[in-house]
Amino acid sequence: MRDTVIQHICRSAGPDMPNSVTQQLYSSDVLASIALLTILAAIQLILSRALRQRGDLTQPIVRRWSANTRNFLMLVALVGLIMIWAPQLRTFALSLTAFAVAVVVAMKELILCLSGSALRTFTRAYAVGDFIELGGTRGEVLDHNLLVTRLAEFERREGSMLATGREVILPHSLLFGTPLRVEAAVAGQLRHTIQLTFEPKGNLFAAQSEIRKAVLAVMGEGGGKVTDRVEVALSTSDIGKYRVEIKFPVTPNLVGQTEQAVICAVGNLAHGLRDRCESDADDTIAKTTSGGSVPPQKGVI
Repeated sequence: MRDTVIQHICRSAGPDMPNSVTQQLYSSDVLASIALLTILAAIQLILSRALRQRGDLTQPIVRRWSANTRNFLMLVALVGLIMIWAPQLRTFALSLTAFAVAVVVAMKELILCLSGSALRTFTRAYAVGDFIELGGTRGEVLDHNLLVTRLAEFERREGSMLATGREVILPHSLLFGTPLRVEAAVAGQLRHTIQLTFEPKGNLFAAQSEIRKAVLAVMGEGGGKVTDRVEVALSTSDIGKYRVEIKFPVTPNLVGQTEQAVICAVGNLAHGLRDRCESDADDTIAKTTSGGSVPPQKGVI
C-alpha cells in the first residue's frame, strides 16, 4: 500500500519533479552557506568582545589575537563553502574546461603564430634586412610582428637572389613545421647562382678558365676576395647538353643587371667556341673534298 502511494505521488509530480529537486538542492546549499557564515560571524563577534574585556591583555596582544582569529575563521569559511558548493563547482569546472578546449581548437593557428613569434625572438633567428627561406619562399625580410613576417620575394630558381617585385606574408606558425634558412651576406653581398645550358658544340670544358675570366671582367673585379668567391662548374644535363653553373657575389640591388651581363658574356664566349668549331669542321671538309691532306689531330685515333 505504501509503495502504491509513493508511485502515485511520483506520477502526479510529472516532468517538473527533477527541476523542483534541483531547486531544493540549490536552496539547501544557499541556506547552508548562510548558516555557516552566520555562525562564523557570531564566533568572531563573541571572541572579539571576550578579548576586549580581558583587562590583563595589552592592546597589541588583543589586536594580534583578533587578527589571528579572524584569519582562521576566514579559512574555515572558505573550506566550508568549497565543501558545500563542491558539486556545482565541479560542473562549472567541466564546463570551463570544455570551453577552454574549444577556444584552443578554434584559435590553434593564432596560438602557433604567437608561439612562433616567441621562438623567433628568443632564438634571434632573423631580423629586418636578413635574407631567408621559409616554407619554400625566399626573400628579404621587410617587417615582422607578433603574427607574420613580410618578405620581398625572390624568384623560385635555386640559388637566385633576383627579386620578383612581390611581397609575401608568411605566418610564424611555419617556424614549427618547415626549416628556416638564413642566407649569409658578406660585406652586403649575397651569392647569386645562374645556370646556362648550351648545345654540345665546342669544347666548353676546356674553356672553364675563360668563362671565369669573362665573369670577373663583367663584375669589374680582377682579384682579391671577390675572385675567390666566383665559382664556375661545368656538367651535362640528362639529355647530354652542356650546363654551366656560375656563382658570384653581388649586392641585392644589382642582381638583375649583373646577371644579364654575365649571361651575355658567357653566351658570347660559348657561341664563339661553337663558331670556331664549325669553321674548323668546314675547313676540314673542304680540304678533304679538294684532295688535300688533313693533318692528324692529337688524341684522335
